[in-house]
Amino acid sequence: MIIGLHGISYTILNDANTFEGIGVFTYNAGTNIKKVAASADKIIAAQPFFSKEFRKIDIFYSFTDSVLVPQELVNDTINKDLLELLYGNTHEEIIKRDFLQSLNLYNIYRVPSDVDSLLAGRFASATYSHLHTILPNVLKEKNGNHIYSIFGTNHITIMLKKEGKLQLIQKFEYKTPEDVAYYLLTICNSFKVAVDETTLHINGLLDKVSTLYTEIYKFFRHIQFETLPEGYTYSDEIKKHPSHFFSHLFAVAACV
Repeated sequence: MIIGLHGISYTILNDANTFEGIGVFTYNAGTNIKKVAASADKIIAAQPFFSKEFRKIDIFYSFTDSVLVPQELVNDTINKDLLELLYGNTHEEIIKRDFLQSLNLYNIYRVPSDVDSLLAGRFASATYSHLHTILPNVLKEKNGNHIYSIFGTNHITIMLKKEGKLQLIQKFEYKTPEDVAYYLLTICNSFKVAVDETTLHINGLLDKVSTLYTEIYKFFRHIQFETLPEGYTYSDEIKKHPSHFFSHLFAVAACV
């Protein structure tokens, strides 16, 4: 399960290595950080299968407030100050951290305390982490420049790898196609990555026939719509949808 400011999504993988279920729920318009717990509780309560017994449950937070810090610079006494410097003060939240062993980095992030309490009460045996902690494992290319993107209805998550080295993972909200192009181009410029030498990997709700895609294509000519991970089978219902719509959900599940 992935839960954040904009909604909840999940996949179900059975013992036969078949993805048999998927769900994507978006909160009502106007849902802010203070209302996420109530919205999430309503969604979870309305889905009977959430109360079933699962052999393993992995939950990933995808709230925006997250920063990657080299291990040698981590200091728990300043984690709160670091997040507030980057994202400002918010309502009651707890600070968590995940260790990315292969990269020798810590992901320091904030989670609304009421959301954390809600999930702990409903899924006591679950393993908890953050989406930005698992994403580097999803993009496995070692050579060249790659931007891995996940499109939501009004937000985009962007991960940049330059010659196999992680540079950035961040979520941005947008209102217009030009906003998305601006974020992508600014990231390339900031990290000295040539746009025409960068592969843009597309996941999520981006239609190939849309003004947003047209705007992106003005600048990025190496665009790859992601496919479903190999080594698994998928239910017929899942295969009815364009594979890139939910490819990131299955890719994350495949890395757990």
